[in-house]
Parts: sequence; structure tokens; C-alpha cells
Amino acid sequence: MTDINQEFQTALKLQKEGKLQEAESIYINILKSDSNHVASLINLGLIEQGKGKLDEATQFYKYAFSIDSNNISLLYLLARITQELNQLNEAITYWQKLVELKPDSALEFYGNIGNSLVQQGRFEEALNYFRRALEISPKSFQAHQAIGNLLIRQNKLLEAKSEFSKALEINPNYQTAKVWLTLVDKLLKGENLVSFNYQNTPIKFEITGKNLAVEIANVGGNFYELGELEFIRQNLKSSNPVIVDIGANTGNHLVYFAKIMQAAKVIPIEFHPEIIAALKKHISINQVSNVDLSKLGYGIGKNRGKSFIKEHPAKDLCLTEIGDNIINGKEVVVVTLDELIQEKIDFIKVDVQGTEIDALAGAKNLISIYQPDMLVEVAKNHIKDFRNFLEAVRYQNVKAFDHGRYVNFYIENSN
Repeated sequence: MTDINQEFQTALKLQKEGKLQEAESIYINILKSDSNHVASLINLGLIEQGKGKLDEATQFYKYAFSIDSNNISLLYLLARITQELNQLNEAITYWQKLVELKPDSALEFYGNIGNSLVQQGRFEEALNYFRRALEISPKSFQAHQAIGNLLIRQNKLLEAKSEFSKALEINPNYQTAKVWLTLVDKLLKGENLVSFNYQNTPIKFEITGKNLAVEIANVGGNFYELGELEFIRQNLKSSNPVIVDIGANTGNHLVYFAKIMQAAKVIPIEFHPEIIAALKKHISINQVSNVDLSKLGYGIGKNRGKSFIKEHPAKDLCLTEIGDNIINGKEVVVVTLDELIQEKIDFIKVDVQGTEIDALAGAKNLISIYQPDMLVEVAKNHIKDFRNFLEAVRYQNVKAFDHGRYVNFYIENSN
């Protein structure tokens, strides 16, 4: 008879040594003897999660949860992974269960519940949880920060300013609150222009309070996703490249491509009228001339057709999507990249809020002919399909930038 405990310890040792295939084999054998061995299920989930196979990992965790619903470590794994997969209602349920079982850590759990509710546009419920966090810990400058962020989304700027000020009273060195306070002050004063120098190049952006993820980086004196942008500049072999910017948003990446990388041409693709207006403004105030604006107004997909604009519940313009059957959504013409682009290109950036697999499928000819390097934002629940795409077009991942609910992959042809 197999000594399950001894076998488990052997597998655990192998797992810690990075011998994952051997460990996985032992865990599976343990489950053949005891299908309810929770620790083996959890560790198999961890191995799958380490491979980026989040759906498979979640299945292991959920099966373990069906056996042991009060396992705190397991609940934490489930809460985190469902939040990353944008399964927010499930994540909230797991965080709430953790509050019941581990009330001494409720401050952290309330924060995660609040953040999930914000992403669903359930602002008043989110505010309630952030307030609960303050009841537990009145000195939580992070809770004041979270409340301030939420209030900006509701256009309650004076109240937001008060929250950021409270965060700084508690922690005067809290740099994040300083930047957010600067953003709110500018909006209140109508000073919408921010300027900074990057590598001795003057850069300007206009802030609106409607594109917070991007604008807070700009207010802090930097480009949004600077790590990715620097990696592109350092690794792209083409000098003065032609770049296609799919999901150009308001032009953060475009300005970097045009002014810092000195691209021969940048071709932005964006479908949202309000975003397009801001994009053109940023092109103008940064005196960018190497841009082809003829592809604006289109959505990118697997086939030609039509779709509709879907505003994000959190009210961030950079999170806007397109989808079918959107009530009161403005219609958008969807085309394939193969149809839209008829010239040699060196690089493609793809940021299309969950429709990246369709966008890539509609660009297979372009990718096959010119083999451009790419930066692709991939929702974590699409990573398996993305890897299948890479294999089909013979591309490989060079570097991954993990941002929680999505990953930016820098990929190149593997031939």
C-alpha cells in the first residue's frame, strides 16, 4: 500500500527543486489512491498556474474547494486567480468568505472586494467596503487613496482631493497619493495640460479624468507602460520602423513611437470618437508629423462586419470595448488588419480589450509576409488561445509584462 504522506513529501521536494514534471506525476498517482487529497490538488493547481494555464489551475483549486471550503490558503488562491481572470463575482464571493474565516486580515480583503466592485461600475458598494476598511484601520492611507480614486470616476473632485490629502497626512511619503492629488488639483483648476521631458524630448499630454490609468502616469512625468515601450525600443531591430498601433487610445504609445523611437510612420487604429479626438489633439500638441490617420474609425477583428461600442463600467476610456447587441452603443465598422494595411510594416502593437485573438486571426497574411515583432495585450483567460496562435504562426514569446488581469507579450518570429 502506498504511503501517501511519504509520496506527497517526495513530490513537494521535487516541486521546490523545480522538477515539476516529476512532481506532477506523483501528485496524479496520489489522487488515483485518494481523489480527495486536497494538498495534491492545490499543488497541481500551482504547477498549472506557473505554466500560465490559469483555467486548468482554477479547475484544480475549485475541486479542492468542493472538498475543503474552509481552507484559507486555497481560498486566497481562488480569490486571486478569479480576479485575474476577470471573474469578479466569483472573486468577491471568495474574498467575502476569507473575511469570515480570517477577520484579522479583513483590511486587505475589503480592499480587493472594493477594487472588484469598481471594475464592475458598482461604485457605491465599493465605497462601502473601502469605508469598512477605514473602520478597521483608521490609519490606512491606502483606503483613503482607493476612495479618492473612486470619487474621481464619479467626478466628485473636491471629495477626492480631501481623501488624497488624508492619505498624505497619514503617510507624507506616499508618492502615489501625491501624484493623484496633483491630477485632481489640475482638473479643479482647469489646468489640463501636463508637460515633461523624456530623454531631452519635450512631451505634452492633456488630462481629462476619464482615462485614469494612462493619465496618472503622464501626470507623474512618464509614459504609461514605460517598461514595455523601452523594451520595444531596445529590442526592435528595424531602425525608423513602420508601426501599426491597434487600440491607439489617446496616443501615449504613439507619441513615444513617433518622437522617442523616431518611427518612419505610425499608423494608429482606434474606433471611439471621443478617444480619436483626444488622440488627434496629442498628435497636434506634440508636433508629430510621421502619422497616417487614414485608418481611424475602424474596429479590428477576424472578419469584416459591424459591432458596437461598449463603455467600460469603471468609466476609463482606455478600457472601452466593442461587442455585439450593446444597447444604445454606437455602431462600428469592423475590418481585418489584412484588409486595412497594404504596406510593409515592422511592428504591431495590439491592445483591444479582450478581442485580441480575433484581431490576430485577421492579420495572419500580414504577419506571414512581413513577420513584424509585436506587443500584444492578452486577457488572462485567453492565454491558452494566444499560445495556440503563436504556434500556428511560428512566433515565440520574448518577454511578458504581467499586469494582473492581463499580460503584455512581446513576441517575434521564431524562424
